[in-house]
Amino acid sequence: MAPVACASTHSVESAHRAIDAELGALPSAAARVCIVRPASVGAEVTMEIRDNARLVGATRGRTFACWLAAPGEHQITSVDDDTGPTLFLARAGRHYWLHQDVEVLGGDLHAHLDWIDEPTAAEMLEACTRRVIVSVPGHDDRTDVVAVSPAL
Repeated sequence: MAPVACASTHSVESAHRAIDAELGALPSAAARVCIVRPASVGAEVTMEIRDNARLVGATRGRTFACWLAAPGEHQITSVDDDTGPTLFLARAGRHYWLHQDVEVLGGDLHAHLDWIDEPTAAEMLEACTRRVIVSVPGHDDRTDVVAVSPAL
């Protein structure tokens, strides 16, 4: 996994521009889902993110991950997510933001995903230092060719 710069953001519009600059413009037939993990708790632990059981990204402390989702029903899960799957109905052309809150409880790491609004996401992105890149054998992490996670 290699780091990629995360631009500083001060507004919803600049958050969209920062994400679009790194990942490309949002296609009209898909939604963009981003999980922000701004805290450094458990920073060394990588947590996979799955959309409808398909690996779409991962986070570590002070990172974020984004992917495209086809319109329709989606079930997002994260390793160590103690609240179960997060369900939502993706609509084309929209951005969706989740906060991955990680805490140490009883000596173990626990995480849960919470929906956040765009101003909160923009603020949290300021704490990001990079985007986690997931390498899949035989494939490069090319932001110009982002697969779209299909709906259920």
